Amino acid sequence: MPMSAPPPVYGGFEGQFKKLHRTAWYPVEINGVAQVFDTRDQAEVAAYRALMKHLFGDGILRDGEKASAAAAEAEFRKIFPGKGKVVEVVRR
Repeated sequence: MPMSAPPPVYGGFEGQFKKLHRTAWYPVEINGVAQVFDTRDQAEVAAYRALMKHLFGDGILRDGEKASAAAAEAEFRKIFPGKGKVVEVVRR
């Protein structure tokens, strides 16, 4: 989603980004406080980074470690709660 030019506010520029599933523009916030940047470029970079963090979260959380079967099952149950059917997969 292209970003519009950061709007000037009192004291600088406010970086804003638009979530893909929403129509409103969201300000770049740290601990719930909208940030004001000195330059338009700083605001635009911060808005881009905030959008990427919104889309991708913290990125790859596992760094080469293998997930245990219990952790995989718990993650599956969190994504698909209440289905009740378990399909056992056997690798050959």
